[in-house]
Amino acid sequence: MQFKRPGDIIDFAIQREQEAQEIYASYAAQTSRPGFRQLLLSMAEMEKDHETRLREIQSGTDLAAGFTDSAAADLGLDEQLVEVKYTPDMEYGDFLILIIKKESRAEKLYLALAGLARKPDLQHTFRLLAEEEGKHKSWAQDRYDLEILKEN
Repeated sequence: MQFKRPGDIIDFAIQREQEAQEIYASYAAQTSRPGFRQLLLSMAEMEKDHETRLREIQSGTDLAAGFTDSAAADLGLDEQLVEVKYTPDMEYGDFLILIIKKESRAEKLYLALAGLARKPDLQHTFRLLAEEEGKHKSWAQDRYDLEILKEN
């Protein structure tokens, strides 16, 4: 996927954060696991915080000056668009796989954006977002290992 301008990249990242919020909130409403429900709602809030940070970048930064000239080029996001399809009735293990893949792609996106950012504050923000997405991924991987692989 190619972007014409750096702002398109931020728009794409915001859209991904909104999708994550919707998926986590929807699955939280469907699950019978109270602790898991609370965690999903918490993750949805964290994704909302990510969206807010991206919107602050969008409104407060000269994006053209904030990124390298190649920032609007192909970031290899085509692979990020391959998605496990979310359904409200999906199995717990499948949902954990969805989280792992979604958070891994978000982590890679933010690391790529940090590498393309010229301004230290942008680099720092994108690295923090990548770190948070990596924590989400690790949490889901741990749950999968402990609760799904253990059962098999």
